[in-house]
Amino acid sequence: MKNKLVIISIIVLLMVFTSLSTYAITKGKVEEKTKMINQKENIVLLGDSIFDWYPTEKIYSDLPIVNSGFAGNTTKDILNDMENRIYKYNPTKVFINIGTNDIEYDDSSKVNEQVYQNIVSIVEQIKQHRNKCKVYIVSILPVNNNMPGANGRHNSEIKEINQKLNAYAATNDVVYIDAYNELLSSDGMFDGEYTSDGLHPNNLGYAKLTEILMKYIYE
Repeated sequence: MKNKLVIISIIVLLMVFTSLSTYAITKGKVEEKTKMINQKENIVLLGDSIFDWYPTEKIYSDLPIVNSGFAGNTTKDILNDMENRIYKYNPTKVFINIGTNDIEYDDSSKVNEQVYQNIVSIVEQIKQHRNKCKVYIVSILPVNNNMPGANGRHNSEIKEINQKLNAYAATNDVVYIDAYNELLSSDGMFDGEYTSDGLHPNNLGYAKLTEILMKYIYE
């Protein structure tokens, strides 16, 4: 029994060490590239808890990044508060990740189309009010239905919305960032290595998300 407890303790410590090491390496890469960025930039991360819980102050400590993510938000919440969530920061870049809560809160057959239309409206209003601002749509992240955080969300719905957003971005001078497929496991769900609840990234998940976003933040 003692030997088993020792082995379990070692495994847990190795998992924590690996997580922290990956996090530290990612932070180091960010800090190294920070010297290259134009400090006249003002970058807004817009969304719900996926961005709200993103430790941007630790990872992007020297970059002009505003974390405008709020847990529980839907696309409608952002549309109703564009000034405070975006415009007042006078952004040069906006990264949008929103929509997963709409899917959970609204079980109507039209929710996918409504999420898509609302995100398009957010983008178009940003372009109208800040015409020099570059807009990036970060795909809605996958869920893992074997974990409690997924709730009423399903990847079939998320994929449909993401496909529409990708097609829209391709013809409207908007950059679509496919984080969805980067975070999938072989079973087609949010990889358990990157999430602890099936919805939000864990430390490794945020390190992976940072890896995905970095080239766009620094372009």
